[in-house]
Amino acid sequence: MRQAPAPDRAAQRALVERFAREHPSSVLYDAAASALLDVASGRTLALEWARVERVEERLDSGTRRPYVAIRLDDGRELALADAGVAFAPVIDATGPVDGLPGTVCFRDLSGAEGRLAHFLADHAGEPPAREHVSLFLFCLAVVDGARAAGFDVSREERRLEQLLAQLEARRRG
Repeated sequence: MRQAPAPDRAAQRALVERFAREHPSSVLYDAAASALLDVASGRTLALEWARVERVEERLDSGTRRPYVAIRLDDGRELALADAGVAFAPVIDATGPVDGLPGTVCFRDLSGAEGRLAHFLADHAGEPPAREHVSLFLFCLAVVDGARAAGFDVSREERRLEQLLAQLEARRRG
């Protein structure tokens, strides 16, 4: 049985570094620490090159914009894109969520959290509707996906706990 050729680490790193240089408002790469920084969230993610199977540039099917796909040896995939570091959401705790795309990022979380916070702050006395519960589940799936990708999401978990408490209090009336 033929063994797959070893990945060209120098070429993989060069692709990640080039993308980061060309998209400094989205993602940064710290070569010394071997870490990615998602600029929008300020979150870092260690990139263990020994666990990287493949790095390749692809085109987004909808926007035709380039992104870099990173596949790890455990099957996880990350993407470096205009929106930052993207990853798959995880729906184990939520079940299917309407409107949840197959790839998400912290900007998606920020937008959904913002809409939910707006409802809670500016619509006092209104009970949450199904759409507000769906927004919360969307946020939870993104945070769970970020955790599965390797991000520390303790700050995001605390914010979600606060939002959930407010939703539950509002529901009880």
